[in-house]
Amino acid sequence: MARHSKRKGDATVRVITSTSGEVITTDLTPLRPNGQVQHAAADSERQIRAAIDKLGVTLSEATSTTPGLNVLPLLDRAAQIPNADIHVLSSGISTGAPMAFQAIGWNTNPDSVIESITRQGQLPNLTGRHVTFHRLGVAAGSQPGLPPFARTAIERVWVGICERAQAARCAVAHDTPSAAAPVATMPVPVVGVPQAITEDGCPVWLNLSDAVLRFSADSAALPASADAALLPIVEATSRCTIRSLDITGHIADTGEGNDHNDLAGRRARAVADRLVALGLRRDLLKAVTGRGARQPVIPNFTGGVFDEAAAQKNRRVEIVFHKAGR
Repeated sequence: MARHSKRKGDATVRVITSTSGEVITTDLTPLRPNGQVQHAAADSERQIRAAIDKLGVTLSEATSTTPGLNVLPLLDRAAQIPNADIHVLSSGISTGAPMAFQAIGWNTNPDSVIESITRQGQLPNLTGRHVTFHRLGVAAGSQPGLPPFARTAIERVWVGICERAQAARCAVAHDTPSAAAPVATMPVPVVGVPQAITEDGCPVWLNLSDAVLRFSADSAALPASADAALLPIVEATSRCTIRSLDITGHIADTGEGNDHNDLAGRRARAVADRLVALGLRRDLLKAVTGRGARQPVIPNFTGGVFDEAAAQKNRRVEIVFHKAGR
């Protein structure tokens, strides 16, 4: 946008963090000392880079003025700025009515949430706008990380709201974030994430925690006690129309910066092998991988000190069930 500016103000960015607070305005247009647009390529590029770096600082220092996280009214305020493309930087895990995820739950049909918001007259007017959502489902701070099904639900809700609000384009950016996800600066309720999700009595996602699997420290040897949690999985694959399973191992970051010789992957494979030994068809296994400590549920360190209680939640094996026909 800055590179294609024809006059001062063409590359104006407005940052909105509240429904009534200050709108932070930055013009990225490269200018000469006389106020005209800078056309010298090298000087223009240098000014644009400097302006974008400054905008990055502005975003990192932005703070909220109210507790909780309520994205919908912020989207409505952004829609009141004429002829502007809208970029939403948020996990999307709203905690305020009418989209409080701690109240509507993760099993709620996204279409019913959108219908409810429409009936209440809460839809913003996005007619003709281009809206892009960034970092949807990427949680931070004290909010537990979301598993795949929950991130998908978040995306379906927000894209559905955007489309119902008559936007010309609704997109979700899946590019790798260049910085950590924004963290609320006011108190925000924690939205709990269940250990299992089912649909019509069949599993969709399952979190096998460290407390359930009981691996020994730095070991991928699965104790016999884990069978009590694994046998129902085998039973479900014979009862439900399961096409395949993804099994992913995770460990806690102890600060050593390594995965202990692929401990996460070895634990995922141990679970997969034990499921097969208990009767699971091996051809149902799709991806069996380890993610190391890269996707913690919550931070492993509190105030710079390793937190064993948090680490126990991060040591886990997650299973995603893919239904036939999907």
